[in-house]
This record gives sequence, structure tokens and C-alpha cells, in this order.
Amino acid sequence: MGRGWQCTGRPKGKAMRRQQRKPLHYHSEALYDGTVIAAFPIRKPLPKVIKRDNLRIDDDGVCREWLRAGQELSDPNNETRFRFQNIIATNLNTRRALREIVSPRVAELRAEIATVRTQLGHIEKMLRECLATPGKAG
Repeated sequence: MGRGWQCTGRPKGKAMRRQQRKPLHYHSEALYDGTVIAAFPIRKPLPKVIKRDNLRIDDDGVCREWLRAGQELSDPNNETRFRFQNIIATNLNTRRALREIVSPRVAELRAEIATVRTQLGHIEKMLRECLATPGKAG
């Protein structure tokens, strides 16, 4: 313990180098409403591949997305349907939570911004009037 070592096995005072995280890219299968039911990571496509295949990488890093109706998910003989039904349920629960928690707060913030804008408009109007009438003491 007296040698300047920590339990991490590196000398005291020496910071670990932070790993740089590369953005992940995916191929995905989704339903027509946008619910992703399967996705797998891929390497970032090369610029020539992006140009050749006319790929568009969205904000989530999805390069290719295959859309389908999902009729096989309601088939009682399909043993894998439970996994996809859990994914869909999680997606719906997330949407509901966002709608219940975030949407009212966004509406409140919009109302506050509108109030601030009207107040700013009144202040600007008063300043213009003050500047337009020289000799008037504030």
C-alpha cells in the first residue's frame, strides 16, 4: 500500500485513458408504424457504399430498414411471436410514458416562452419610444 499503488493496479495520479466510443450503425426490421422488432449492429458503411447504394443514415444510426406488416406475429403457431410482442409492448409503454410525462411539460414550456416573448415585445416597444423622444428623462 505504501508504494503509491491503488487497488486498480495503476500508479496513483495517473488517469486511465478514456475510451472513445464510435457511433453504432444498424440494419433493422420494423413494422410500418416504425416499431423496430429486430436490429443488428454493423460496421459504418464506406462513403463509396453509401453513395452507391444511396443510403441515408438516420439519427439513430440505422442504415437500412426493412418494413413489413407483422402479420406473422399474430399467428398462434409462431413460437417466436412472444419476443416480438414484448418488443411492441415496450415500445407502446415508452410512447405512453413520454406522452404522459413529457408532453404536458413541453406545453407548459411553450406557454412560458409565449409569455416571455410578449413581455420582450413590450420592453422593446418602450425602448423604441424612449429613444424616439430625446430629452425625456427616464
